[in-house]
Amino acid sequence: MPNSSISQYRQNQISSTAPEKTVLMLYDGAIRFLKDAIREIDENNNIVEKANLIEKTVKIIEYLQSCLDSDKGGEIAVNLNKLYDYMSIQLTKANLKNDTEKMEEVLNLLKTVREGWNGICNNNVNNKTAHYEATAANMGGDTEVKSQRERKLGIKV
Repeated sequence: MPNSSISQYRQNQISSTAPEKTVLMLYDGAIRFLKDAIREIDENNNIVEKANLIEKTVKIIEYLQSCLDSDKGGEIAVNLNKLYDYMSIQLTKANLKNDTEKMEEVLNLLKTVREGWNGICNNNVNNKTAHYEATAANMGGDTEVKSQRERKLGIKV
């Protein structure tokens, strides 16, 4: 019963989160699972748990890959597709040979892509804030627009 409550909470959290933030959450999950897999090899020599954690990481990568749209994303989507393929292959090899160096390599790639995605998300928030401020200035009064912005962003600016 507790697992279903946690699962429901996570599902609600994901469905109520902006798509950009959902992608960040997926990267965070993949990074966490891969760090845990490395720890299972280095500290516990737990091959079964390592395999489960790598499988979770690969499933997240596959999901991210399935969401790519080469029509809208162009060259970036094509390159990400290749990168995701590479990561999956490296993790499969790492899983077979308990190779933490390959896991570390993929971990670093995931962190780099996540950092880039985070920059995109932050840029979108800044653009939305600038839009709300411009709208407020054009309306001649900013009280109502600021309160809308605060509700939308969840923070006071």
